Amino acid sequence: MEMSLQQLRMLREVAHRRTIAAAADSLGYTASAVSQQLSGLEKATGVAVLERVGRNVRLTDAGRELVRHADDLLAGMEAAQVAIEQMSCEVKGTLAITVFESVAATMLVPLLDRLATRHPDLHLRTRQMDPDLAMDAVASGELDLAFTIDYPHAPAPLRDDITRCSLIDDVLYLVVREDDPLATQTRVRLADLAPRPFIASPSGMSCGRCVVVACRDAGFEPDLVHEVDDYPTTLHLVGAGQGVALMPALGLIDLAPHLRAIEVDPPVSRLVQLAYRTASAERPAIVAVRTAMVEIVDELGLGRTTKAA
Repeated sequence: MEMSLQQLRMLREVAHRRTIAAAADSLGYTASAVSQQLSGLEKATGVAVLERVGRNVRLTDAGRELVRHADDLLAGMEAAQVAIEQMSCEVKGTLAITVFESVAATMLVPLLDRLATRHPDLHLRTRQMDPDLAMDAVASGELDLAFTIDYPHAPAPLRDDITRCSLIDDVLYLVVREDDPLATQTRVRLADLAPRPFIASPSGMSCGRCVVVACRDAGFEPDLVHEVDDYPTTLHLVGAGQGVALMPALGLIDLAPHLRAIEVDPPVSRLVQLAYRTASAERPAIVAVRTAMVEIVDELGLGRTTKAA
């Protein structure tokens, strides 16, 4: 019996997900099917690849070595597939892509419309996911592309297996009610907001963490009175006088007339990026999405940046 790429793919997914059940769910198999395949892998190699730790599993030294080689083998297979697709010059197939709220609200429909016109045989399947989780989902093959977020003052580590195309330098603004004493100002020092109650995404999520770090850099710990991961709700709370908010420009496209958006000093921004596996960077379908997104950002005047990582 010989080991298969499918077995190696399953082992790699277990390494990422930490449980057989979670790996099976992400791959679309039953847990028993994954267990059987991994048992077959152990028989083929003659070594144990997993060991149980409570309800979870962890890789043995042999398992970790196999995953390391699996990454190389699967990347090589993907590169071969990309080469074949490039030779055919056809843009077709289905891509799985994840979005987050403000991107979905402003750019998803223009992207879908543009691709449908140019490449009718290319289809996107979208889901909403926390950008913090998206990178690993792309690396594992669960997703083909992801809209992610990076912060210049707290950059994410670079990864050889993932390429990130930075699309937008999305500046954060202070949002207050029109009757707020700050509403007539064009710029506000972030440090002056120390006494104010804040409304922000949960601090464990990327956008909320950005607010916390920016405030700490300005010398204070923000008083997060309401932690909600929903921009419309955040704006409603600001309008109700429950606090102030630091929100990105993408989340302020339809700002209500009774609210004001004010620049902050020092400036705070985030990079909206499109992430994909490095091995698939030149896949025609990936290139088509990337090209369409660059055009859409330019047309919407969203302050595109051309940095890539």
